[in-house]
Amino acid sequence: MNKAFPQVAILGRTNSGKSTLFNRLSETHQAIISPLVNTTRDRNFSDIAWQGKMFTLVDTGGLDSAVTDELGKEIQKQVMLAVKDADVILFLIDGATGILPQDKQLALLVKKINKPTILGINKIDNQKKEKNIDPDFHKLNFSHVAKFSALNGSQTGDLLDLIIKLLPAKHQTLAPKPYTLKLAIIGRPNVGKSSLINAILGEERVIVSKIAHTTRDINDVNFIYKNKHFTLIDTAGIRRKSRVGEWHNKLLGKIEKEGVQATLNTMDKADVVILVLETQSRISAQDQILVQLALEHQKNMILVLNKWDLIEEKEPLTVEKFIEYFHAHLPFAKHVPMIFVSALKKQRVHKILDLALEVEAESKKQISDEELADLLNSIMKKYRPRQKQTVTFGQEKKPLKLHSLKQIRVNPPLFYIRMNKPQNMPTAIKKIIEKEIRERYEFLGVPVKITVGK
Repeated sequence: MNKAFPQVAILGRTNSGKSTLFNRLSETHQAIISPLVNTTRDRNFSDIAWQGKMFTLVDTGGLDSAVTDELGKEIQKQVMLAVKDADVILFLIDGATGILPQDKQLALLVKKINKPTILGINKIDNQKKEKNIDPDFHKLNFSHVAKFSALNGSQTGDLLDLIIKLLPAKHQTLAPKPYTLKLAIIGRPNVGKSSLINAILGEERVIVSKIAHTTRDINDVNFIYKNKHFTLIDTAGIRRKSRVGEWHNKLLGKIEKEGVQATLNTMDKADVVILVLETQSRISAQDQILVQLALEHQKNMILVLNKWDLIEEKEPLTVEKFIEYFHAHLPFAKHVPMIFVSALKKQRVHKILDLALEVEAESKKQISDEELADLLNSIMKKYRPRQKQTVTFGQEKKPLKLHSLKQIRVNPPLFYIRMNKPQNMPTAIKKIIEKEIRERYEFLGVPVKITVGK
């Protein structure tokens, strides 16, 4: 993956304040903060502008030399990938606890990397603490030292000044960000969201594990495909609402709730929501809820059916049978395109991006007033709609008079029907009009909203 800007990787032992500093410098709440070990797992990225310069800040999991479990090893691997790509290393130490043996070991490791390094002494939030700082910090012999408080922001501006001085000159100039198509990857836990992102990028960008809720933070990945800028957003798996936060450890429950809320917030910011389902599994009530959530948020959407490689003895009509099944169980999402992929085999994963571009183009489609006038005339002749109001027994409902149909917004498209008495518009007629709009203009994967007024 090509780097748009120089990268600054935050390294340090567990709970030294790396994610707090990341959120402070990026002015976001992107990284989840918790005293629980290994809260941060994947790398978090954020582009930072300071003094007319740009760099990418990278948050990492805690480095621990005693790691033996598989998840811990994967976290360490992500840290080392961050180190490999970094132009500057910010080695963070907890100034309140002083130097621990792990800090000394990490200091030796960082020096062997032989890259510009800043020793960041965190939790120094007043002059008294700075004056009484542990003299052992200076014995680590780093040329560049910054003292600050990530929590309240004290002296973080000085830290940014120092970072800018150490950055390589190339690709550093502040420039307008190109338009990027934001794709939010959502789904239940363990449907293969992280595997899918790695397959699209062709690298181990996020941790893949059978352990549920491995992904916690919202991870943005910027890349270019067919000369188009994309942002892939990996999100935490969403369980049934009644089960979210159900953990014996209350901290784990809190982390899951924050991750789920961040996922819902991300959905609002996305241009296209990619809901990942397992092809070999039946549609669950939670899958239906996730589709409805995306529709309620008026989001463009794609259904990605992962693990296609697990379907054996495929026949020419196998895909059609699966489509029929999913349409039967998700009848409210028949306008949403489906694609069958295998993240494990990297089968058709880049077709998702092609489909996302197609859906985006559909969402920006503008239908002329003349075409919609012709469509409305056709609907009136075909259905001869009647008013909604109650009438006396034996009387017929009066014909519905619709004066015009116009598109007043794109992305998502909004259509406006003008009539004398909007309260007399039956819901069924609005659905018919949407159906006719889709039959003529499709709007693949795009929510169509119809409003009525005078």
